[in-house]
Amino acid sequence: MGTSEALAFTLHDILFSYHSLIGGLFLSYLVYRIIHSIVNDNNYMQTKYRFNGHTWRSIQCNKSVPYSSCCTVCGKLMLPLVGLFCECCAVSACKRCHRTLDKKLRCKQISWPEDKPFYHQWVNVGVSRSDNSDSNEEGEVLQKFYCSWCQRIKICSENASNDTEQCDFQKYRQIIIPPTCVQVLKGKVTHIKPLTDNDWEPLIIFANRKSGSNRTDEILSLFRGLLNPIQVIDMSVCPPESASRWLPARCRVLVGGGDGSAAWLLGALAAVPHVRAAVGILPMGTGNDLSRSLGWGAGCSHLDAHEIIHSVLLAEVQPLDRWQVTIKPHRGRLGRLGRLRGERRLLAHCYASVGVDAQVALDFHRARAQFLCRYASRWLNYAAYAVLGAGRALDAGGCGALERRVRVAADGRALPLPPVQALVLLNIRCWGAGVSLWNMGSEDVPEQSMSDGKFEVVGISSSIHIARLQCGLAEPFRFTQSSRVEIELNGTCAMQVDGEPWMQGPATITMEHAGQSLVLRAPSLDQNNLLF
Repeated sequence: MGTSEALAFTLHDILFSYHSLIGGLFLSYLVYRIIHSIVNDNNYMQTKYRFNGHTWRSIQCNKSVPYSSCCTVCGKLMLPLVGLFCECCAVSACKRCHRTLDKKLRCKQISWPEDKPFYHQWVNVGVSRSDNSDSNEEGEVLQKFYCSWCQRIKICSENASNDTEQCDFQKYRQIIIPPTCVQVLKGKVTHIKPLTDNDWEPLIIFANRKSGSNRTDEILSLFRGLLNPIQVIDMSVCPPESASRWLPARCRVLVGGGDGSAAWLLGALAAVPHVRAAVGILPMGTGNDLSRSLGWGAGCSHLDAHEIIHSVLLAEVQPLDRWQVTIKPHRGRLGRLGRLRGERRLLAHCYASVGVDAQVALDFHRARAQFLCRYASRWLNYAAYAVLGAGRALDAGGCGALERRVRVAADGRALPLPPVQALVLLNIRCWGAGVSLWNMGSEDVPEQSMSDGKFEVVGISSSIHIARLQCGLAEPFRFTQSSRVEIELNGTCAMQVDGEPWMQGPATITMEHAGQSLVLRAPSLDQNNLLF
C-alpha cells in the first residue's frame, strides 16, 4: 500500500470516528430527553386555545391569574395530578368535572354586542384568607372572587357575587381590546373598532412554537389570562399575514421567538402600511441577535407576564431599516431551465449572508426538522451549531474559495475580496449569537446604526474563523458600509436571510433600502429594574 493510500485510509478512519462520536452523543441526549419528558411532563406543551369552551392547564403550571385549589363543581380539594384551571378565565375544576364546566359556564367572550352592557366576569378563586374562621357571624362562608377582565378581587358571600356592575378593564384598560370592539364573522376576527381614548394602544402577543427554546406555549398561556384571547396569537396556527389584516391602526406588538420569527412578523406588518405597530422582542430563539441589539437580552430565564407588559409599555419606539433582497437566477445552459426559475424578492431586517455561516444554519435546520424538533432547547441548539460548525471545518460544503465565484459591487464600486468562505451583510449590531462583528478589535471604524440607511459588509474566512470570532480571538474582514450591494454568484452555495437558510444556485443578488419598520428598544435598567 502506497503512502497516498495509507493517508486516505487514515483520513477515512478519522472522519468515521468523528461522525460516530457525534451520532452517539446526540442519540444519548435524545434518549435522556425522552425519558425526562415521560417522568416530568411539560404541562405547557401542545395545549391549543379553544375558541368555544375553556382551555385547561394543570394547576402545577406557572400562571398569571389566580385560581382556586378546590374544584368549582364538586368542591373537593384538588391534588396537582388532577387539578386543572382555565388559562383564560381562571375557573378551576378537577379532571372528573371539567367537562361539566365546559357546558355550564362560559369562558371569556372575545366578542360582545356593542349595544349591550359588558359586566364583570367573576370567578371563584377560593376562600378569603382574611377570614380565619372560614365563616362570618351568620355562618356564611366568605369567598374570594376574581374578574377575568379587570383583575379586581372582591370578597363576599357566594350569593352576592353576581352583580350587574359594568367592567371597565381597570389595570390594563389601555392595552386590552374590549370585546365590544371586536367584529367576528364565521368564527374569524374581521375588524377592530378603535376606542376614542388617545391613550389606548393595544398590546398584541405573537409566539412561534418552532423557536429554539421550546417555551412559546408557556407565553401563550400566560397572556391569555390578562388580555382578550384574540390578542394572543399562535404563529403556527394563525400566520402574521392573516392577523395583520385586522390589527388596530395603532398598537404595540410583542413577538416571542428568534430572529426568524421577528423578521417574519416585521415583513407581514410591512405589507399593511396603515397599521403603525412597534415590535418588541421576547427572546425565545437560539441566537436572538435582534433582541440583543434592541436591549431585550439573550434569552428569558424567568417569565412573568406582568413584568413583561411593564417593560413593553416603557419601551422606546425607534426605526429599523428594512432591505429588499432580490434574487434573479441565471439562465441555464439550455435556456429552458432559466424560464422555470422566477425572480425572488425577500425582506431583510437583521442580516443576509452567502457562504459557510449559512451552510451551518442550513445543516442545523435540516437536523432540527428530522429529529431535534420535539426535544429542542437553546442549549441543545448551541451544541448542535458547535458540532455542525466543527464538521464544516473539514468540509466547507461548497463554500471554499468563495471569492473566486462571487463578484461584489457596493454602491456601484467593485470590492476586491481576500480568501473568504462567507460574505455577511449586517443591518444590526449583533450576529452569530451576540458577536459584534463590525466593532470587534481596536481599529477605528465608522459608527454602526440600524436606522442610517446603510448596512455593513464583512467577510469570514472559515467556520474556524467563526468560532474564533465568537470567542473574541479574531476579527472579520471589514469591507465597507453601503446602501446597495450587488452580488454575482456563480455556482451553488448556501444563503440565508434573517436566519432562514436555503441552497442558492447561480444568481444575481441585489440588496437595497426598502423603507423602515418600527421596533421597541428595551428601557434602560435605571428606568425599569424588572427587565427579564
